[in-house]
Order: sequence, then C-alpha cells, then structure tokens
Amino acid sequence: MAQYYANPNNQFWKVIYSVFDETEVDPLYQGRLSFLLENRLALWDVFHSAERLGALDADIRNELPNDIPGLIQSYPGIIRILLNGRKAEMSFNSYFPNVNIKAVYVPSTSPAYAKMSLEEKIKAWRAEIFNITESN
Repeated sequence: MAQYYANPNNQFWKVIYSVFDETEVDPLYQGRLSFLLENRLALWDVFHSAERLGALDADIRNELPNDIPGLIQSYPGIIRILLNGRKAEMSFNSYFPNVNIKAVYVPSTSPAYAKMSLEEKIKAWRAEIFNITESN
C-alpha cells in the first residue's frame, strides 16, 4: 500500500493519536501524515529495503539501512529517535553506533507484541515523546 503501518491491526496510529489525546484516528493516510507534521514528528524506517516473508520482524533478511546520518544532517531539528520495537532498536544500534542523537526503544505497536496492553504502550510512547521521566 506504500504507507507506513497500513496493517489495520497495527496499533501505531492509535498510539500516536492517543499520545496527543486524540480519540479518533484520521481514516485518510494523508491526514495521518499531516497529524505527524502538526505534532513535529517524523516517520522513517531503519531499513531502505529488505526481504520479509510474512509480517514478523524476525523474518527480515537482506536488509539495507536507510541513510539515517544523512537524515539527521539534513534536519538538524531532530533531537530524539524512537525505535518501534526490538528489531528496530537492534538494527539501528548495529548500523548506526556513532549517531550523536539519543535513540530509545519504545514498545512495538505490532499486534504480534502482546506483552503490553494498548494503554501501557501509549504511556511508554508518551513518556518518550514528551521526554518524561516516570518514577512508578
């Protein structure tokens, strides 16, 4: 579909909208992208391309990384990178160990990651987006 998080079971859009206290996700992809821009969020893959049979990140093979250092250089306003899931975290750390911007793991929004409730994911994402240190 040439869209980020097009799978309707993926919780990404619900999480992002909920972080900003919005209850309804825009049904149109262009509206979702506008929502990201309005909230000063960028969205990009760690990988430029990869092969994957099925939907599991564990099945990703022959990946080629995106030019994340080039992205950061082109957009100096980027101050933090959120890595959606462990595969993104491990791949980012492997390919870009010298990036000078804080990159942090956030719980995967994939429906395959069911260890956390939607509410717990929203809380974790909110904490990182707003850089909140929670004591509980």
